[in-house]
Amino acid sequence: MSIHPSTGAAARGQRKTFPDEFPEGLKPRLRLFLSVDMVGSTHYKQSRQAWRPEILNFYSRFDHIFRAQYRAFSDLHEHDVTAPEFWKSNGDELLYVCELQGLSHAHAVMHVWLAALEQYRADDCEASKHLDIKSTAWIGLFPLPNCEVFFRRGGSHLEASDPIVAQSDMRDEWYANPTTHTITRDFVGPSIDTGFRLTAWASASRLVLSVDLAYLLTGAYSRGIGPLKLHVSGREKLKGIIDDQPYPTIWIPVGGRDVPADPVAHPGHVATDRTTIRSYCEAVIEQNYQSITPLHLAGARYEDFDWVPPYVLNRIRRYWDEEVRYRSEITQVVMLG
Repeated sequence: MSIHPSTGAAARGQRKTFPDEFPEGLKPRLRLFLSVDMVGSTHYKQSRQAWRPEILNFYSRFDHIFRAQYRAFSDLHEHDVTAPEFWKSNGDELLYVCELQGLSHAHAVMHVWLAALEQYRADDCEASKHLDIKSTAWIGLFPLPNCEVFFRRGGSHLEASDPIVAQSDMRDEWYANPTTHTITRDFVGPSIDTGFRLTAWASASRLVLSVDLAYLLTGAYSRGIGPLKLHVSGREKLKGIIDDQPYPTIWIPVGGRDVPADPVAHPGHVATDRTTIRSYCEAVIEQNYQSITPLHLAGARYEDFDWVPPYVLNRIRRYWDEEVRYRSEITQVVMLG
């Protein structure tokens, strides 16, 4: 399988359009996920009675820094795209997500994220004297092979409703009004599992990337922003990921503070050449294309990723056809009952 078309014109000719009645929530979207987690917070909380102020400071201060960095970047580069939104917290980990619109968007978000990490680590505040942070970034394609899961807040409408029909109804309601406060959303799937596994490799001085995101970031970048400093340092197994085959260790150095020897540093040769890294990532993705996210950027123009692989489109159409057929069968059962 080729993860990018041979020519842009040929790729655009392969695009398939959806009928008017096709649900907005089933149209393909590539999302970027960003994780920032505290280093040493468990020991810190266990060893101190007054730990709450520093932990709460992390939650509010990092988000404030990230938002300020994004505004400054947008003003400087006249970059008018939606910033990543807060997804959820997972203990001492903060998670953000955004729908990628193009290669320049992906590069912009990663530059802003790195700037926020470095500013947080450079600030001389009480919390940062004792606690550092680490970060991971990955991507996932929706609605397949990953999916969104919706929940109605407050446990309302939990009567014996068919779960498949309930999910499609909440999905359509969410996309009709994304600012609704009655529904909340989560993300699940193989790409999400990979991202959470990768967080174990992150350290204060290394932002770890998934292999498909690294491949995306080795594409063209906007003038005035510059390329990201990607590094590859071998492969190791991630439990349950790509059939337990060794997964590339890809990272970007994070500054802002001098740190001791990296506890999760990987020995061996470190590659930094963009062409070498791109070829390496491409080979890994093509060998594992059924379990690594196909690349698609809905807002891309004249780029490698402005199309959806036909097999993914076919799966989405079949998924919708099955949903329509299932809803019809359930409706008939209820009417007959």
